This record gives sequence, C-alpha cells and structure tokens, in this order.
Amino acid sequence: MNSEDRRPVLIIDKSIIRSSLGSEALAKNFQLMESNSDQEGLAMARELKPDVMVYDISDPSYGGLSVCRQVKSDAYTGHVSVILLGPIEQRTAGLQAGADGYISAPYDSHVLTLKIENLVRLRNAMRGRLAQEMAVQSEMDEISDRFLAKLEQMVFENISDPNFGVKDMAFRIGISVSVLYRKLRSLKGTTVNEFVKKIRMERAMKLLEAGIYPVNEVAASIGYEDSKYFSREFRKFFGKTPMEVKHRIHRQ
Repeated sequence: MNSEDRRPVLIIDKSIIRSSLGSEALAKNFQLMESNSDQEGLAMARELKPDVMVYDISDPSYGGLSVCRQVKSDAYTGHVSVILLGPIEQRTAGLQAGADGYISAPYDSHVLTLKIENLVRLRNAMRGRLAQEMAVQSEMDEISDRFLAKLEQMVFENISDPNFGVKDMAFRIGISVSVLYRKLRSLKGTTVNEFVKKIRMERAMKLLEAGIYPVNEVAASIGYEDSKYFSREFRKFFGKTPMEVKHRIHRQ
C-alpha cells in the first residue's frame, strides 16, 4: 500500500503498542504517528487530525478517560475516532467517555487492526457522503442564484411599468404564482411584492443620489405614477423622504 493511501492513526504510549500489538503489522496498513504523553498526544491530534487515535488506559497514572473526553469535546478533534485499550472493568467508563471502540486485555493486534479499518472505512464513507451533499448543495445554490438573477433582471427590464407584477413574473419564468411565492420565500425570506419593491426603491435611491432627477421623474422611472404615494413608500422603506435625500446630496 502506498504511503499516500494509508490513513493516519495516532498512537499514544507507543511502547505498549510495540511490545503487545505488533506495530509493524499496523504500519503496513496505516500511517502511524506515535506519542509518549497525554499533552503531546492532544497537541498532535489537534495539529495532524488523524482518522483514529489509540490510547492505552490500563495504567492509572495516565489520564486516558480525560484525554478521550477532551478529544471528543474539542471542535478541532471531535471527528477523530478513539479506540481505548484497557481492563474489562473500565469498558463502560471508556465508552461513556466517548470512545468509538474499546479493546480489553489481553490485547489482540488482529482485533485492533479490524477496529481501525472499520472506523477508517466509516470515515471514508462519511467523507464521500459529505462531498456528495456539498456537490448537490453547490448545484442547488447555483440554480437558485440563476433563478434570483433572472427575476432581478426581469424586474429591471420592466421597472418603469406600473402594471408589471406577480402574475407577469410567474408567467414569464414559467411557474405558477403560488410556486413563485413559495420559492422566493424559501430563498430570500420575502414575498414577491417585497422583492420587487426592494429593487425599485434601491434604484430610486441611486437616481436621487445622482442629484439631477426631480422626484416625479424618479417615481415614474420605477413605476410609480403618483409621486406623493412614491414619497410615502420611499420613506417607509428608507426612513427618509426623497426630498431629504436630494437636499443632503446638494449640501455635499
């Protein structure tokens, strides 16, 4: 197996692995990273992000259960699968600490290898599903972006038409009015009328800030035949009147 194909496995307390579990056999299938202490092991887990961490908790002087809890609660290492080695009476405590596997003495290198292989296989399957979900989500986002861009372009092209509304948009894009409402609500959290109004009002603001168009022309250019009604709607949207915007521009 090429080194690139071997998944990373972190072993804390390498002397036990070497003497009892045959690290040479494990090294054929996995990229072994070894640590002699808890703190070094935690640091390596955060930095190297192995697929699996193996830790012997049979020596009470080591903080195996605590290390397992820290690995599982850390945002940087929570994904790491942990296999604990220890006496049978600590099996329940080990699993309660978050271990993904527990091997009790006497240790069997073949069982350990199978445990690691199963966890690595599970991680690979999760990576595959995540990649697939991300690809699907990316495609859906792209479709949604094109849909919204098409709606915005449609509004811009008809922005001066006071009669242009929801039915026209739905007909031109090829869906029903109810579907248009639901789709826009899910994508933007807004109604169709609010979506159109936002585009119109933002366009009105740009024209007013240009400082060369009277309010009635700005109103007509975005589909409002009554400039007073436009002024009221503009104030509701921006918290200021069109004339206040024009006066501010002239003072600058």
